[in-house]
Amino acid sequence: MNTKQNTKQCPACGTPFESAALRCKDHSVSGEWFDVFVCRRCGFASTEPQPSPETIGKYYASDAYVSHSDTRKGIVNKLYHLVRIKNAANKVNLVARLLPEGGELADAGCGTGYFLAACARRGWKVEGVEPNDAARAIAESRIGKPLFGSLSDAESAGRRFDVVTLWHVFEHLHDPNASIALLKRLLKPGGTLILALPDRLSDDATHYGEHWAAYDVPRHLSHFTPLALRLLAEKHGFSLENTTPMKFDAYYVSMLSEGLKGVGGTRAFVNGLIRGARSNRKAAGNGHYSSLIFELRIRN
Repeated sequence: MNTKQNTKQCPACGTPFESAALRCKDHSVSGEWFDVFVCRRCGFASTEPQPSPETIGKYYASDAYVSHSDTRKGIVNKLYHLVRIKNAANKVNLVARLLPEGGELADAGCGTGYFLAACARRGWKVEGVEPNDAARAIAESRIGKPLFGSLSDAESAGRRFDVVTLWHVFEHLHDPNASIALLKRLLKPGGTLILALPDRLSDDATHYGEHWAAYDVPRHLSHFTPLALRLLAEKHGFSLENTTPMKFDAYYVSMLSEGLKGVGGTRAFVNGLIRGARSNRKAAGNGHYSSLIFELRIRN
């Protein structure tokens, strides 16, 4: 364990961080190492040091970053594209429980716009937020309208929505408290915030440790547990209404993690399937799936 000290406090429960529990490498872009500090009370973890909003863009500058580039390089990314269609349908069905036809939805961090396009076909009024210029251009061509470059731009435009979704995006945002407060301001009274997040207490996270692909430092600035997310949400006037597992993520993240360990090709694919299945079996008993979808509603 790294003994480096941190003076920050956990944004979810206020407990001071003590020492770094992990040291993880940015395998995707820079090759730099980052500390991961863990709250002893709620399990929230923070990447340190965190690149500033002005400098973090360079850590996304990779053709392999699939949500920005639509790359199909490698067997894992090919599988990602095959499953993405089914995942988009599952997400739309989840939102359909909350949003009638004609309702207003914003997808923050919409990437290249697959989910947003599926929502538009469903008859909802949609807006997207995507900071990456290249990804936003692809999404705009897919949706057929201009999209926002930031959450602040959407707020400045005076937009308010029935539902705001962030699919594996919230962990990328600086300052979880300021970010969730801004997201709340984008919602209408009684609106719903949907967050999909990795669970750092899942079996695949425990197994792979510093090689767990969902740490993805420094792009992932925050690393949540269900307890940490609930405490943060309640502090900002949300109630946790429902939690849904994303079972495919255990396989996908395990395959990527095998690659970070130096395992490649068919072996990484097979090992990832085995580890993902084990992670999902354990999660069926303890609730700690590789990724979870949290439905948060503003308390009236």
